[in-house]
Amino acid sequence: MRLAFRSPAPVQGSAHPSRPSSTAFPGPRLAAASPVAHPAPAPSCSSSGDTCSLGGGSSFAGHTLASGPAAKQRLASPPAAAPEAGVKTAVDKHWWNSDKELWIEAHSEEDFQREISTGSKLVAVDFFATWCHGCEKSYPEICRTIKDPELQKKFKFVKVCVDELKSVAKTEGITGLPRMAVYQPGAGQLALLDVPFSKVKFLKTNLNVISGNPGMAFGVDPNGFVVPKGRLPSQGEAAAAAEKKKREVEALTSGTGGLFERLMKVAGGGGAAAKDKDNKAAAAAEPHPSTNGAHASTLSSSAGHGASASAAAPAKAPAELVKPAGSCRAPPGVDAAAYEAARRAFLAAHGSEYGYGGVIDELYPKEVGCRMQPNEHYMDYTGSSVYCQTQLGNVFAELRQCMFGNPHSANPSSSFTSERVEEVRDMVLRFFNASPAEYQVVFTKSATDGLKLVGETFPWSEGSMFRYLRENHNSVLGVREYALQGGGAFQAVNETFVDRWAVRGDASCDHVPPASRLPAPTTYSLFTFPAEDNFAGVKYPLEWVRAVQARSTDSHRWLVMVDAAAYVPTQPLDLSQTPVDFVDLSFYKMFGFPTGVGALIVKTSVVPLMRKVFWGGGTVALATSEDNFHVLKCKPSDRLEDGTVAFLDVIAVKHGIAMMNSLGGIRRVQAHVACLTEWLYTRLATMRHSNGSPMLAIFGKHHLPNHRQVQGAILNFELLRPDGSIFSYKTFEREAATAGFHVRTGAECNPGACYNYLGVKEAEVESLAGKKEGCEDDVEFIKVQRPVTASQEDCVTSSDLLRSIANSNLSLNHPAAVALKWVEVPLGSVRVSLGWWSTFDDVYALGDWIERTYRDRTE
Repeated sequence: MRLAFRSPAPVQGSAHPSRPSSTAFPGPRLAAASPVAHPAPAPSCSSSGDTCSLGGGSSFAGHTLASGPAAKQRLASPPAAAPEAGVKTAVDKHWWNSDKELWIEAHSEEDFQREISTGSKLVAVDFFATWCHGCEKSYPEICRTIKDPELQKKFKFVKVCVDELKSVAKTEGITGLPRMAVYQPGAGQLALLDVPFSKVKFLKTNLNVISGNPGMAFGVDPNGFVVPKGRLPSQGEAAAAAEKKKREVEALTSGTGGLFERLMKVAGGGGAAAKDKDNKAAAAAEPHPSTNGAHASTLSSSAGHGASASAAAPAKAPAELVKPAGSCRAPPGVDAAAYEAARRAFLAAHGSEYGYGGVIDELYPKEVGCRMQPNEHYMDYTGSSVYCQTQLGNVFAELRQCMFGNPHSANPSSSFTSERVEEVRDMVLRFFNASPAEYQVVFTKSATDGLKLVGETFPWSEGSMFRYLRENHNSVLGVREYALQGGGAFQAVNETFVDRWAVRGDASCDHVPPASRLPAPTTYSLFTFPAEDNFAGVKYPLEWVRAVQARSTDSHRWLVMVDAAAYVPTQPLDLSQTPVDFVDLSFYKMFGFPTGVGALIVKTSVVPLMRKVFWGGGTVALATSEDNFHVLKCKPSDRLEDGTVAFLDVIAVKHGIAMMNSLGGIRRVQAHVACLTEWLYTRLATMRHSNGSPMLAIFGKHHLPNHRQVQGAILNFELLRPDGSIFSYKTFEREAATAGFHVRTGAECNPGACYNYLGVKEAEVESLAGKKEGCEDDVEFIKVQRPVTASQEDCVTSSDLLRSIANSNLSLNHPAAVALKWVEVPLGSVRVSLGWWSTFDDVYALGDWIERTYRDRTE
């Protein structure tokens, strides 16, 4: 079968389940509406809502296909289109940013300490959370109160977000919100005031009492009034008390001190010294997790917080560990001389990017290679990344040394766990450069679970539209069922459509919600796209986020969700530059372990829109069993994480992040993987059969000049016979596995990308109902009818689709006649994906084996 390429099909919309999807429509097809779902009760900090407690384009064998408008525009990097008339630019509507002129904002511990210890005025610090409804309710009244000129003369007013400064909030005794602390420079904290809406009316009186009694310490009576309690301690007494408190906090947060000591005494363990002795004896008696030549696993000081062992070895200078090319042994089965020459050339071109400063040759055998045979090469990182021995050692060392309990309690082990879980939330936000005031981390079972959570809580209504890029994973496509259930519609679009609609501002592409029987003040729609698709590894513009959000109007608001599961393992995502509303990810795809936890990073300002239906476990603040009454907790993570979070898995996440940081961080991973991907693409794209025909058809955008911006670390391809017909990808999978290559084949759970690249029509896929049930069954080819082409050469006309279907060039006797031919079309392909522990040996061995095994092969 010879390969031909056809022009892309028009943008496909969705159809109601009862409507045949093959029916032609002049424009995008929308799904029919269903009754509007009733919203869940509004979340609240308490029954009154006043207070809140604080718990712990395609390519063919290297030849560029004709680029479509989207690809050309990406290369030109045009500026974002100006907003159309009637579309308002975004303004800051955050409640906590109103009346900014009244406040001094403290965004770091240094800011806070400076403000409370300098100046001649008393200092009143408002502690708040952006998600706290009690804080939101009180804030306007607090601002109105402190505008008083007399108070302005006596007080300096400072504002602190507890999510930004968690350690400060803890040290200052902030256990509930909203709360205001009053300080005297040089004397420390004078009073701690509850300021829910019902008590803000006392704020001016309380501040005047404090300012009118200099040199006094204060307490608060049950009614919320400030009461003098005696003289302030001297500076020496205050310093001694502060030092004592500091030691107590350090002991509590130490892995082997404070809490650990107390728990060991209760258990009769005799404290840290006895435990350390037991650990050494146990280590001598049992095999270490890092076997087969792996170096000793230790609890990293950057991740273990007080553990006694040293950190994982950081990346050393290239001069220390870079080996000459000749000192590395060639992989089994390859020509050693050819390998050495190729390695020298590769290091000469990419030595500054490859191997984290030269340490990978030293670390790989100890960290990853010790778990595989010498001829094995792991190349399925998009399916799952791999963990390393140091990472595992650090995880289990911490589990051996610390006691973790269910965080839904206040006992010592529970409090300890809560602190560690919150610590990991902060690490995740820092990894993605997300402000804790702007974003919340919700732990989920997986990336799919995060997508599901958005789907089931999104404020769908009769006018809602779920619009998504067709190259999304199955888990994104499944969200459309929630849109239909909520009365909305869905629409699958391509890259060209998104550029026309969002980037160039074509109003004809806008979704205009129809008039409904029960109009809402604002209709919400959702656009979802993958930062990198998991089929071909094409990266899509993160600039789409702002562009789509800018298509919002006063009555119709667009929110954006980015599926980042395939992107973040090898690419940096900066949420301070990309203000996406929802981001889902999976930690095992980043660093292999743990496998039981993912995350949904959600913008704080959209959390109140999420309609939580199911509630249980720790998600509720109040509930009754007989009446239909419940009040959800206010903190987003508490409210959205049903049941007990997988706290041991969450705690293990920090060791994966720490290990990645020890190699130089995500940008070093990005550079390392990019140079390997480029080398492998060049190698595969230049392979030819003896007759000169290409051996592979490679999907994606590897061939573009700006490939590093638009292409990730995935090579997805079909193997071709000398006559151009497609070789069985299942046969390739079996033979590759026997040869030691860990790769994946099939549709990779991304039907939009797979079937569009292969030219399979949706109606043809639907005809397989009852025959094909998933990603890995036995249906490999489908017989379909295709028109016979009249030209004598393959026609390349699309940057979006690889149409590898028609294989005949018959001349027709009548120009109006149409000839059809039955052909076999594959339903999948081969995917090779690279990751943080990929090596030059992996890519060289794969290229060498493919050429030796399939060159000139016909069966």
